[in-house]
Amino acid sequence: MNRGSMTGRIRAPRVGRRIGAVLAAAAVVTTAACGSRSVTLGEGEPVLVAVTIAAPSAAPIFLADTLGYFKQEGLNVEVKLIANNSLQIATSQVQYGQISTHTLMQAASEDIGLQAVCVTQVDPSYVLAVSERTWDQRGLTESMTLREQLTALKGEHITAVGGGTVNPGAKLLEVLLEKNGLPREWIGVLSMGGAAEATAAFQNGQVGVIFQPQPQPDQVLSHVPGRILYSIAGSPLFAEMDNVAWSEIATSAKFAAANPDLTKKICKAIGRANNHLDDDPDGAAAQLQGALPVDPEILKKAMPTYRWARDASMSATEFFDGVKVLGSMGMFDQASPESTAAAYTAAYQN
Repeated sequence: MNRGSMTGRIRAPRVGRRIGAVLAAAAVVTTAACGSRSVTLGEGEPVLVAVTIAAPSAAPIFLADTLGYFKQEGLNVEVKLIANNSLQIATSQVQYGQISTHTLMQAASEDIGLQAVCVTQVDPSYVLAVSERTWDQRGLTESMTLREQLTALKGEHITAVGGGTVNPGAKLLEVLLEKNGLPREWIGVLSMGGAAEATAAFQNGQVGVIFQPQPQPDQVLSHVPGRILYSIAGSPLFAEMDNVAWSEIATSAKFAAANPDLTKKICKAIGRANNHLDDDPDGAAAQLQGALPVDPEILKKAMPTYRWARDASMSATEFFDGVKVLGSMGMFDQASPESTAAAYTAAYQN
């Protein structure tokens, strides 16, 4: 693997100016290439809904499409894979898309008009696992407490893929270490260009620790023997994460205001998908097999580890209470009160 593609430890830099420059440059390119997009749709024109990756985190969108929930709302939806979709959404090149809360709040600090209109995932669940080789080399045992196991992993690294200037998984790991009385840099972070590169780093022994949501840990451990040490899901160490919004459906604030009925229908379809995912994760896993490139058995095991906002709904007070929690973990710089208030609305929820 090319070590030149890696960086050192991911920290929480001030992101405002950097993101502003990137967004400004991208806006020029987007406008030149595509022209300005109207905040209304022509007759028969499909509604574009973007996802960043075909993974369980985007399950509500894929499920609403697969089960016909969008069609039942009278919508002609086209689901598109777009790696960095926030600018396209904010400029109405794409009408709607799933984004993470940390991306939303980074954008809020730049006042680009990105607005979340309903919630998808809540209570993120990250899994800590080690390779069998690391288990043996570090002298880990089943009788050790989590703190003892983390202490023994000093100097190991995890991989982080994507996440912009601040990777949310890396920040959660720092919080986990801190909650166990260890320095945030006790376990390092290597930035990788993609999931395949990160998996290869684990397989060749360059990285001995995984800290990712499912199904990534199970996918990697299906190729390289290893053990799961800890999961955030249901852990009292992360009780403050209960009902924290981790991802949302976002659009341009102007587009939402110009198309309130359409936005309500999108949120209603997503809400139905959220409810189905919570009520029948096994059934949803089977229905998603054609949409998500994940081994069926691994997908079936992964889906119950996710939690979804009931009816895709959350009050503004609940949402911004969660923003405070994530902000305290260093996920993003705080935006102004006005920009923060404009970044989320429950007005289109059912």
